[in-house]
Amino acid sequence: MTGAALGAVLVCTGLLWLGGFGVFALACRWSAAEPHRLRDARRIAAWQRLGPWVLTASSLLAVAGAGLLVVG
Repeated sequence: MTGAALGAVLVCTGLLWLGGFGVFALACRWSAAEPHRLRDARRIAAWQRLGPWVLTASSLLAVAGAGLLVVG
């Protein structure tokens, strides 16, 4: 696999993760007014606490892939 191909895969993966987490965050925001069971509320809160890490990792993947695309 060439550097450009790996870069394209990393960029697509990073952007896919960013988009997926964005949809999840938007869904959490829309459903915030709805009553949730305690178990569901805890699960949503755990994912929301993980949010900055997911955004950082996916952004780094996209940036690293873009760097490989430029170099390769």
